[in-house]
Amino acid sequence: MKLRTFLVAIAILSTVLHPAAAQAKNKTTQVDAPPLERVLSGTSMQANAVLSDVIARKPEMPLGPQDILKSYEIAMSLVVEKTSADFLVIVQTQQANQISREQAEYLLLQSYQMAMVQYQVLSALHDVLKHDIDEAAGQQARQSLKAASSDTVLVVPFPGSAPASR
Repeated sequence: MKLRTFLVAIAILSTVLHPAAAQAKNKTTQVDAPPLERVLSGTSMQANAVLSDVIARKPEMPLGPQDILKSYEIAMSLVVEKTSADFLVIVQTQQANQISREQAEYLLLQSYQMAMVQYQVLSALHDVLKHDIDEAAGQQARQSLKAASSDTVLVVPFPGSAPASR
């Protein structure tokens, strides 16, 4: 008899406690960490310039794909600007008769070839990343379309069933 009462009590408790534990809490409280200055103010350490510098810095967010694309574009424009500046220096040096015409041609050709290699590498990296971003966006769109279409319920009456108006 005691075993039976014990089992009934456990069954009742599990029935009552299971739904209560499974319910999601509606109230969400967001707790922000206190500032480091307040945490460290109670310590007996002397002020350290390095420590205050570390505390004062904001952590940098990692770059996303769009940020990296933009950095490739900026780097490509910097390669063009640097090459243009190099050409200007070489031409001015040749016009000042500090180097011969052949040396100027050689330096211009070397500068041009180096710039082209750098530009093509950056352009290829940009194109590959852009393709990956476009593919990921396409997959995400297909997934959302698939999820939206799987939620659709189609109701079809049985053949030969009577209309609802009767």
